[in-house]
Amino acid sequence: MDWPVTYRRKVRYSDTDAQGIVFNGNYARYFDDTLTDFFDAVGYEFGEVEVVLARLEIDFRSPARLGETLVTGARVESFGNTSFVVRLTTWEEASGRVVAEGRQIQVTVDGKDFRPVPVPPELKAAVEAVQGEIGD
Repeated sequence: MDWPVTYRRKVRYSDTDAQGIVFNGNYARYFDDTLTDFFDAVGYEFGEVEVVLARLEIDFRSPARLGETLVTGARVESFGNTSFVVRLTTWEEASGRVVAEGRQIQVTVDGKDFRPVPVPPELKAAVEAVQGEIGD
């Protein structure tokens, strides 16, 4: 898959659990850090409209260990009326071994009361400028 944005992180001791592998909850943080970089790359300025995570799915494929470097790629898969789906994959950099795959549903909300609002056309255009046209 073509990843328009990637986030790179060396696994630190604080990322691991008693088994010596990355604690599963940390993948949510890696995904969130990747999405932050994604929106930086897109250059969309949030203001009156914000995004909130409505759903997170993670499938664990293989363990990541202390000292390995992980790369997470992100791509918007589709847009709905008030939401969009982000596909993410994390792999070990040296081998390319996939360690986790995930999917997020982000909802666009009014920045004041957090009620769902339509995805701004400017956001869709900014994403498509970075990764190409997205089918609905």
